[in-house]
Amino acid sequence: MLADGPLPDTIVSPIDGAEMVRVPAGEFTMGISEQELLRIFTLDQRQTPIFATEVPARKHRLPDYYIDRYPVTNFQYRKFVEKTGHRKPALLDDKTWGGPMQPVVFVGWDDARSYARWAGKSLPSEAQWEKAGRGTDARWWAWGDDFKPGCSNSKDFGLQQTSEIGTFDEGVSPFGCYDMCGNVWEMCDGQWIENHLPMRGGCFLGSATFVRVTCRWTPEDPVNGAHWLGFRCVKNIPGFV
Repeated sequence: MLADGPLPDTIVSPIDGAEMVRVPAGEFTMGISEQELLRIFTLDQRQTPIFATEVPARKHRLPDYYIDRYPVTNFQYRKFVEKTGHRKPALLDDKTWGGPMQPVVFVGWDDARSYARWAGKSLPSEAQWEKAGRGTDARWWAWGDDFKPGCSNSKDFGLQQTSEIGTFDEGVSPFGCYDMCGNVWEMCDGQWIENHLPMRGGCFLGSATFVRVTCRWTPEDPVNGAHWLGFRCVKNIPGFV
């Protein structure tokens, strides 16, 4: 159907009901320069060695793809559990963390991949996630180059727990994605240093430098996740380059 005409800017995934936005084919800047790294150290008032894994800044080209506008929610994940019998996350029924429109947490990579397969999608690569979050102008945060506490659920916002999706309208990325900075770290496919699995975007516990769209980290428990770890999915489009 898509091959018969231009790609729509948004679609709705038929299985999990997620709204997805198109990220057009083309180049973007992935990572940061050494000069930017020094600026980040100054902003953070310390030298966090892990930030050096974002260097160098380089051009990267991707084909068209779709990515979920929001992180996967408890409502969507509950539907997956009910349909497939997959194990239930620890906080799915919790009054504080299990709200239907809050991101699902305490899921690991195998859980996220199983959900993505069920929904006819996949986990994003780091490149797909980063382009969706920063656009093509090499910005540090989804909304621009100046940190604004009211644009994301970060440590500076002060909520200290996950927030409902769609809350931070001023923090939307250039392609229309919410929560690319803060709320929950998001799982990506691929390998990071020492073959660790990568996660992106920071969470509600993260300071300004840790919720940048190029920031990379990995959890202590990639099997069960954490109360600050979630995910979103992508849909690749065969034939479009």
